[in-house]
Amino acid sequence: MKSHIFGKILNRAYHMGHSRGRLLMLGAIAILMLVRPLVALVIVQEHPAPHVSTGAIAARLQPFVDDHTMAGAVVLVASKDKVVDLEAVGYADLAAKRPMSTNDLFWIASMTKPLTATALMMLVDEGKVNVNDPVEKYVAAFKGQMFMAKRDDNHALLKKPQHPILVREILTHTSGLPFSSPIENPAGDQLPLATAVRI
Repeated sequence: MKSHIFGKILNRAYHMGHSRGRLLMLGAIAILMLVRPLVALVIVQEHPAPHVSTGAIAARLQPFVDDHTMAGAVVLVASKDKVVDLEAVGYADLAAKRPMSTNDLFWIASMTKPLTATALMMLVDEGKVNVNDPVEKYVAAFKGQMFMAKRDDNHALLKKPQHPILVREILTHTSGLPFSSPIENPAGDQLPLATAVRI
């Protein structure tokens, strides 16, 4: 479900336009929407900057709360000098209907996904990457990908996919790549990319 939500956000961002500020804001939203509001997001500032909440971002996010795509979110938009906007929308505790506050804490995992996607969309904005290109155009290790069509105890039938994996499919978690495989034990993030894409 989290991947589905992230895909929806990126898809909306792509169709709204690619201004760097919008993408950075969207990255911040995506980070907070990937998790349920549970344990801890702490923004540390020695001297918190005063902020003005316009309510504009919360209004844009309210439909996601209304259609139960997300429980709630806290969005912080900042320039290099100051906090420009800080808003909360939805619920910190959905069952108790406790409203989200800008001081609520979150547990955040899988941070590489939204940060990498935001950075990649900045490259799209600059015309250096096209989301409709095959990943293999940018990462040679993706050339010649096959997928497992059938498998039993003794055999695995590999087939060539209908098309190479596209950048947008990686961003929206629709590429068909598995979350993990047996050789990723104990930690898949320690594998070299060339090994990871051959799994």
